[in-house]
Amino acid sequence: MARPRRPKTPRRQFIDILWKSPLWAVFFALFFGTLYSSGRGDVHAYLGAYVVSLIMALVISVFLWLAEHVVAPRLWRRASPTAGRIPLAEALFYMAVSIAGAYTAALIIRLTIAPDFLGDMKGFLMFGMFTLLFAVLFSAIAYAIYFYRQSLDRARSDQELHLARRIQRSFLLSQFPQMPRLDLHAVNISSKQVSGDFYDVVPAGDDTFLLAVADVSGKGVPAALLTSMLQASLRTQAGTVPSVARILANVNRLVCRSTADEQFATFFLARVEERSLRLSFSNAGHNFPVVYRRSGERVMLERGGTVIGVLEDAEFEEAAIDLTPGDRVLLYTDGISEAANEAGEMFGEERIHAAIEALPASLTAREIVEQLIAGVRGFLNGVEAGDDMTVMVLRVLDGAVPASR
Repeated sequence: MARPRRPKTPRRQFIDILWKSPLWAVFFALFFGTLYSSGRGDVHAYLGAYVVSLIMALVISVFLWLAEHVVAPRLWRRASPTAGRIPLAEALFYMAVSIAGAYTAALIIRLTIAPDFLGDMKGFLMFGMFTLLFAVLFSAIAYAIYFYRQSLDRARSDQELHLARRIQRSFLLSQFPQMPRLDLHAVNISSKQVSGDFYDVVPAGDDTFLLAVADVSGKGVPAALLTSMLQASLRTQAGTVPSVARILANVNRLVCRSTADEQFATFFLARVEERSLRLSFSNAGHNFPVVYRRSGERVMLERGGTVIGVLEDAEFEEAAIDLTPGDRVLLYTDGISEAANEAGEMFGEERIHAAIEALPASLTAREIVEQLIAGVRGFLNGVEAGDDMTVMVLRVLDGAVPASR
């Protein structure tokens, strides 16, 4: 992959003015020399036109340089602190700067090498006409280049998002373990802006497996790559590290040492023992998963610690809960709770609870996931979700009697 070119510094741009202006002057000297020569190969006309064009090119270029690095940053910040530059307004601004530079150069020429330069009203008007003509021409060219670069940037962004989605989809399970006591299903629905949601179900010994749901900060390929790092670290430790809190601590240390400072992730990790129906968990800053008891009780799975990737020496707490027949465990990312409709109202946790508790106890884990997603989409009423939506449901089947420990 080609390395991106670094933007030029103001000093480098000024140096470019000094060597490019004589080249630009050649083009204008040929134009005006031909226009005003006697038609007999008048060398003096071309030399005079070149000197005038050189002064014009230097002065206009310096005006544009000052406008870019001194005036424009203050002007755009004052006019629109959050929206940034407006292409049409910017084009008109630089056109006005070019015209001001041209008349300043004309004044310099008149006071130095050509006292008769723009000596009458006709010459003044002709100069203004040519100045406006070239200002419009080069502004149009700059405007076209701007939109061309914008289209290239959008194409590169779309390509990056497509790659990120491919990375993301490659490590999401589509087939889930078949267990006599438990029913499990999960889904991830990508938004246009790819984030780092992921879920995983990892075998961790006889009748034991890990449930993981995480949400990585940022978008695009960096987020997708960090997500793949989380999953790789999780799967590497699944069969050898019995403590979910210790697994999170190891993952956190890896992320802190291997990624940029601004990257972090929320991460919920649970170990489920099918034989004993015991669920051990640790929550690294993630949305609290919920255990919905058949009795109507809700148990929030809060115990854990801070998010992954912030403090290298962070410690994580671990807790455990015994599951019973009829229990439903819900894990989700903030793409569900923070899904906002056209009025800006978020779906929220209470709607999540109401949606799950209203479902018949006989529904499978897959059906519960589908019903919750359908409820969110109905709430959005056609508005596109602003983030990935990830849902995982674990259901304890009727007749699943815990084994004695």
